[in-house]
Amino acid sequence: MMALPLTDAQACGLIQQLTAANPDFSAFAQQYAFLGEHPLPEEQTAALAREVLDVLCESPHQAARIDALLLTAAPTPIGRTAVPPLLAAAFLMRNYLRFRRRADGGWEPLVEHGPADSPALTGLLQRITALVPRAQTAGA
Repeated sequence: MMALPLTDAQACGLIQQLTAANPDFSAFAQQYAFLGEHPLPEEQTAALAREVLDVLCESPHQAARIDALLLTAAPTPIGRTAVPPLLAAAFLMRNYLRFRRRADGGWEPLVEHGPADSPALTGLLQRITALVPRAQTAGA
């Protein structure tokens, strides 16, 4: 990824673009809509977006894609995102994170990654799983 520091708006906008551009997102969003039911505070949204970008940039392919978006795209304002940040983060990390329906109807996050994965990935998955219970109970 480019060495330039990102603004919160750029980080959030990149996550929005990476998510919305993927044809698999619509089905994921329908199945896991609960992840988008309750907004996160702006500071958590930006921190989550930055962590997702850090993990994605560990892949040369994803880093090149993000660099290309940075050069061509206008940032999405933080408060007006089309894709809820927790839903976007879970979607972009779907190779490492699954959700299982509990007996009470709620969802339980299941982390699926090995010990060789990076500390950045481990930290991001911990953040996402910590936010999931709040997403399920904030409106209850």
